Amino acid sequence: MIGRIDHIGIAVASIAEARVFYEAMGLVVEAIEEVPQEGVRVAMIPCGEAKIELLEPTSDDSPIA
Repeated sequence: MIGRIDHIGIAVASIAEARVFYEAMGLVVEAIEEVPQEGVRVAMIPCGEAKIELLEPTSDDSPIA
């Protein structure tokens, strides 16, 4: 059985462009941080008891790219 979902990760080309969609639904970007060892920028958006994690590649060879 699946318990509580902590977060759902979504790969996006641009956090700046993607956040517009989520903010239009009344959600708020809580934090944005760069994770160099993973080659991504991450934005966390609280959504009920879970979070939506937007993942933007920081280079063309990032696993998210």
